[in-house]
Amino acid sequence: MRGPGRVLAAVAATTLAAGCSAATADATSTAPTVAQATVTGFKSGSPASRSAGPVTVILPGAAAAGLDQVVNGLPAGGSMDCMENVLLYAITFALSGSRTTIDVAGYACVAAVQVTEDGKTTLRTDSRCALLAAVRDVLPAGAVMTQRAVAGCDG
Repeated sequence: MRGPGRVLAAVAATTLAAGCSAATADATSTAPTVAQATVTGFKSGSPASRSAGPVTVILPGAAAAGLDQVVNGLPAGGSMDCMENVLLYAITFALSGSRTTIDVAGYACVAAVQVTEDGKTTLRTDSRCALLAAVRDVLPAGAVMTQRAVAGCDG
């Protein structure tokens, strides 16, 4: 036979958990999610001539969200202290239920990644080339420069 204290504790824990679940569900249901990603690589490029010959693919829903997770997993910080820098790729994330986009630009020098959201640009570092690899996986072979460029990755 259970004592009244244990039953009340179980009821209280269940009620608290249900309240937290409802609060979490409400908070996440109103937040915009990534609906699509437009990923652009390039056929050619150099510091002197810039990136040229854009090759673009559009990723829907889950594929776009997966790429967004890679971006969000990159450590904050880094620098753009390079005289010669080449844009390797650009990504535009479209958010569901919003006209807002998140723009990502990946550069060869020091594996720098610029993320612009709500008019604010922050830097991240793709030191292990996780984002570059994910971008290369979705781009066709025609994006030659993006597929073959050497970035400042630690390995």
